[in-house]
Amino acid sequence: MNISILVVDDIRPIAEGFAGKFRRFSEEHFHVRADVEVLYNPDDAVSRISDESKPKFDLLFTDINLSGGGSPDKAGVAFARFAKKKVPGIPVVGCSGQFAQDDLSEDDRAIFDKWWLKGETARNLSEIANDTLSRAISYHHRGRQPSPDQTYNPANSIATDSALRTPKTDGEFKNEGYKKTIIEPFSANGLIEPFAVWMKESQEGVELEVVGCGAIFSWGDTYEDAECGLMEIITDLKQTLNDPDASFSQSLLLAKRFVETVTGSRNRVEGGLR
Repeated sequence: MNISILVVDDIRPIAEGFAGKFRRFSEEHFHVRADVEVLYNPDDAVSRISDESKPKFDLLFTDINLSGGGSPDKAGVAFARFAKKKVPGIPVVGCSGQFAQDDLSEDDRAIFDKWWLKGETARNLSEIANDTLSRAISYHHRGRQPSPDQTYNPANSIATDSALRTPKTDGEFKNEGYKKTIIEPFSANGLIEPFAVWMKESQEGVELEVVGCGAIFSWGDTYEDAECGLMEIITDLKQTLNDPDASFSQSLLLAKRFVETVTGSRNRVEGGLR
């Protein structure tokens, strides 16, 4: 059996990371092939699911902020709403590093069948994959028809942040097999300050998370892939530094301060204000 999933995220390393995880996990644990398509903006995603000539999906997995590095938006919510009207009953899973579920209205939250907070799930990829693939397989087995008892009650349709068990302290990271390493500045990466990351190597690849800033994380098949993804995220965040602090969630504001420091942008901004 084959299932089909669409992943939508404007940050390519994250999109490809989820896609690769879903492909590997489906064969290893469900003995099912997952055909995962990746798109990087909501317009392409809308066009894709509107194209009746192309294969249908069993699940949509979307980021919420799809601004491509600009001010955080909620284009993923608009895409999810469109998808639910276009394909009634299709499972839609939301994932965000900028917005917690409380940042959305009740109506917006109710669109999603499941919700994950990116900044706290870099170490829960297997949990995310298991839940996502289970939903896709179930929908496929129903002939891509809505569940008879399917409702959109936000009280029971999405996951709560507290449901996830993630390490927070240095001791917890170490107990779960993470090691601390340093990323040094050099001419090609645009850094002026070194910074520490938590690193974990496993059969699933390499995970990196900035120490003290869980909203900035990446993963890849190798350390080099994960580091490249991390630097791309920092570059994207650097484009938002002139946006007002009020437009950022708490976790993303912490990420903004981190990027200002390691790239020297904070000193230049403050110097320009004087």
